[in-house]
Amino acid sequence: MRFSQSAKYAILTLLRLAVAEGGPLTVRELATDGAIPAAYLAKLVPQLVRAGLLNSARGRGGGIALARPPEAITLAEILRVTDGPAFVQDCPFDSEPCPGKPDCPLAPVWDPLREKIVSFLEKTTLAALAARVRKEDGGGLS
Repeated sequence: MRFSQSAKYAILTLLRLAVAEGGPLTVRELATDGAIPAAYLAKLVPQLVRAGLLNSARGRGGGIALARPPEAITLAEILRVTDGPAFVQDCPFDSEPCPGKPDCPLAPVWDPLREKIVSFLEKTTLAALAARVRKEDGGGLS
């Protein structure tokens, strides 16, 4: 299992906004703070807006902001937007994408672990991550 670069950047962006108590911040500020290429982020933001995770406003006082409270956004939701609904479906033991086969000898190893990972991602909110960042880092993302 490997998450995409878009997933990483989306999580970092939303987390930065959660730490900043929702925003708004400009794409330039988010890109600099999260070490994300601004052009990449500019293409990712509309996808996150369409998914209802971010709001975007142009002009003076505008910027990017969380569309919902960070308590209402989970890592699983972000991954579904960036990596699709089957973000943990593929088997990490296979070099080719494999959605799982009931007769696979590795299924008894991977399936319970996959369930735990999905459960963790469903329960982990941006608010929880932001609180941890604030506690450990004094508010910054390094």
